[in-house]
Parts: sequence; structure tokens; C-alpha cells
Amino acid sequence: MQKSGHSSASYILGLWGAVVVASALAALFGYLSLAGASGETVAVIESFAAGTILTMLASTMLPEAYEEGGAVVGVVTTVGFFVAFVLSHLE
Repeated sequence: MQKSGHSSASYILGLWGAVVVASALAALFGYLSLAGASGETVAVIESFAAGTILTMLASTMLPEAYEEGGAVVGVVTTVGFFVAFVLSHLE
């Protein structure tokens, strides 16, 4: 963030503090609104969340691959994890 011109420590800490508060409120809302949800509903939500986390990690933690392959790297990585999951559960 400092490289993009936001050198103020109070700005950076304030922004990250807002992210923490928003995340906590979202978690509380999800907990309260899904308290009586079926297992299938929770599974769908968790699988979507897992996919988005994998895509985000692939996009940010593998910068060279992302730089060379573009935005598709995150999707391909997620598909790879899904295929590995399916293969590990075949009997």
C-alpha cells in the first residue's frame, strides 16, 4: 500500500481495521442467519468459500504463474484441487 502512495500508517491501519470489522460482522451475520440451515446448504456455502479461497491464494501466492498465465491460473488451480479431491474419494 505504501508503494501505491498511501504512506500514512494511520490510513493503512484504519483500512485493515475496517476489513477486520467487516469480516467479523459478516461472520456474525452468517452464524446467526444460518443457525438452522441444513447440512446441504452449509456444504454448498463452504465449498463455494473454499473455491474462492483457493482462487485467491493461487492469484496472490503464485505471482509468477499468475503473471505468465493471467487470471485463468486461479481457476485452473481450483479445478486441479477439485480433480484431486474427486480422485481421492473414488473407491
